[in-house]
Amino acid sequence: MKLKSSLVIALLAVALSAVVAIAAPSADAKKSGSVSTPAAGTTTTGAPVTGTFDITSFKNVNGVKLGYDVDPVLLVDLNMRGEKLDSVAAIGLRQRLLQAATTIPGVTHVSAQVSVPFWSTWSIGLYVQGIDTVGKLGQFNLNAVSPDFFATFGTRILRGRGIGPQDVDHAPRTMVVSEGMGQTLWPGKDPIGQCIRVTADTMPCTYVVGVAENIKQRSLGVDSALYNYYLPAAQFHPDQTGLFVRVNGSAAQAADGIRRRLQREMPGASYVTTTPMEKVIGGETRSWHLGATMFVAFGVLALALAAIGLYSVIAYNVAQRTHELGVRVAIGAQAADLIRLVVTDGLRLAVAGVVIGAAAALYAARWVKPLLFDVSPTDPIVFGAVVLVLLATAIAASWLPALRASKVDPNVALRSE
Repeated sequence: MKLKSSLVIALLAVALSAVVAIAAPSADAKKSGSVSTPAAGTTTTGAPVTGTFDITSFKNVNGVKLGYDVDPVLLVDLNMRGEKLDSVAAIGLRQRLLQAATTIPGVTHVSAQVSVPFWSTWSIGLYVQGIDTVGKLGQFNLNAVSPDFFATFGTRILRGRGIGPQDVDHAPRTMVVSEGMGQTLWPGKDPIGQCIRVTADTMPCTYVVGVAENIKQRSLGVDSALYNYYLPAAQFHPDQTGLFVRVNGSAAQAADGIRRRLQREMPGASYVTTTPMEKVIGGETRSWHLGATMFVAFGVLALALAAIGLYSVIAYNVAQRTHELGVRVAIGAQAADLIRLVVTDGLRLAVAGVVIGAAAALYAARWVKPLLFDVSPTDPIVFGAVVLVLLATAIAASWLPALRASKVDPNVALRSE
């Protein structure tokens, strides 16, 4: 009776380990999103079992192509704190800040901006010939930038050119569109040279001069029907821009020095704030780390529970079967035969537990799926890897009792009965 109860406990332990190992690690991909997260190679994986989904999830998160750089980029915002400046003075202030930033040691590029991914957006009306309402096709966010923007932010120009020094106030109106925006507004056509009217359908044409790669703005997943484009800051509210500053190395380490230097240019009680893009994006990934840490702990605990349960049951079983094992040795069984017998018993128990756990995990997949980041909750490779680790754990837990069984002295065993 005691043996049967112990077997049930061990079976439940293995099942619990399988459920947590397969289902729970999937949930560590819960959206909270990569970017300034540690590299995939340094991600905490804990036990190999929970690590299977952890590695998959974090590789996906860390491998997300944002369309811009994070670590070397610093966001500079202006807070006027009640200081009133007319348009000319506001533009002059921003030009001085831009020039001052370029003189700071370690700064490689500086650009104006009015929009920051995951932070702030700006949208206005767009009008394209042949399209009744552009807004029905998606959300189109603009950024007003200076000529060094694409080098500063790390966004690639795929075709044409970026915003240049020739794109000044009274020059022909130009814009750079994202690849997705170009495909949406002019499917099957080259966006370069196309005319868009900005803010009103009576405005002069703004001509597309370049196509940039898509960027992540609101979600690390698919930004469905969300597009972006770039206007020259000189042609669009140059008195309302902030800055992006790119440095050699980490922007977080350079932030305070840059802030102190730029603060000298600010009038009266106004001030600047500096925020590393790493911090902006970090809000999207923080809960991923928290969830992963929690489920790694659960996975390790479940795996340990399964190993301890199996070891206890197999050790108890060996002790109860001492006489039987002695008889087997007496009639010619070798040590390898006894080891195989005991390990096989452990594997039978483990397989039963894994089947129960895997079935429960598959059943739970329908609820887990919405929480995943680019990972299928029924990924056969992940399931297979988890099952192999659990079976390896079962073998390891059975090995010590198996070795003890192989050393049974038949004379002692037979006399003990």
